[in-house]
Amino acid sequence: MARAESIDDDDGARLPQSLFDTVTAQEDEQPQRHGAPMWIVTFADMITLLLAFFLLVLSFSDLNETRFRDATGSLQKSLGREQADAPPPVRAPAPETRLAGGPADDTLPLPEQLARDLGKLQKELSLDIAGNRVVLKADQGRLLIQLPERSSGPLPQELIDLYARIADAQAQVETPVEVREGGAGDDRGVELARRVRELRDALAAEIAQGEAQVERDGERIVIRMAVQGSFYPASAELSPESLPMLRKIGEAIAKAGGRITVEGHTDDVPLSGHQRYRSNWDLSGARASSVADYLTGYAGVPRERVVVRGMADTRPVAPNDTREGRAKNRRIEVLVDASGG
Repeated sequence: MARAESIDDDDGARLPQSLFDTVTAQEDEQPQRHGAPMWIVTFADMITLLLAFFLLVLSFSDLNETRFRDATGSLQKSLGREQADAPPPVRAPAPETRLAGGPADDTLPLPEQLARDLGKLQKELSLDIAGNRVVLKADQGRLLIQLPERSSGPLPQELIDLYARIADAQAQVETPVEVREGGAGDDRGVELARRVRELRDALAAEIAQGEAQVERDGERIVIRMAVQGSFYPASAELSPESLPMLRKIGEAIAKAGGRITVEGHTDDVPLSGHQRYRSNWDLSGARASSVADYLTGYAGVPRERVVVRGMADTRPVAPNDTREGRAKNRRIEVLVDASGG
């Protein structure tokens, strides 16, 4: 009778040969796994999705500096930091320049819709403008088309065709369009240009130093003064250095008629913890009032012609994200209505 062979296992016990062969075959059938475990793949996918989610959130986020300053100011006030030894509130650093620069041409920045419609009319009437048959310009929120004075009698076919082109172009814009005939508008434009030159000559020194600008905006003259050097910091009190320039302005605009509007403008840095002015609205209005008081009290401008407005930071002429831009936005504007009304 054949004897069954046996094999010793690791513990010294002897296993039958048939049982050993069975166990060995089962081990050979099991797949051999190599590398990282399977769960690491799912974990890596989750980390990748979280990273993509946070990148998406970050792309949508935006830091509002004004709200950040307001929040920090409110937090300091709640913590009782508004004391004598408390750090100063967040303010914009002092500008390095005054009012240097500004718009390259003699016009103020136009509202977006008005500028878009002006471009459309210029494109549609480009041949007529080049041929000096029409004069197109923006005038106090509307578009003005000036036509030359025509003689009496029947309309020539050329003028009829011109009116047809103007009507077609007018239908493509949203801004009101006014069509004028005759030379009255040209005469007024010549007079306005003369007054602008007179003001620029009178303020030549201040303009050269970047302390003032004189520009034309439609039927108005805009005299722009830099706040730096004209007022004490965070105050509406005029500095002695600004008085000679104000006297020149007052004497020049008092000779002509028309309403005079004095506007105060600031940058977008909010006032924090100021004892007298609660906001930029108060500060801009107070500065405009100080200029108006001087013009009417010492420069001969009639009080009934003057209107005062505090505009705060609602009408910037430059971006507020740079020191130079904030310096340009802190200004006083004297608007002279050239129509004489």
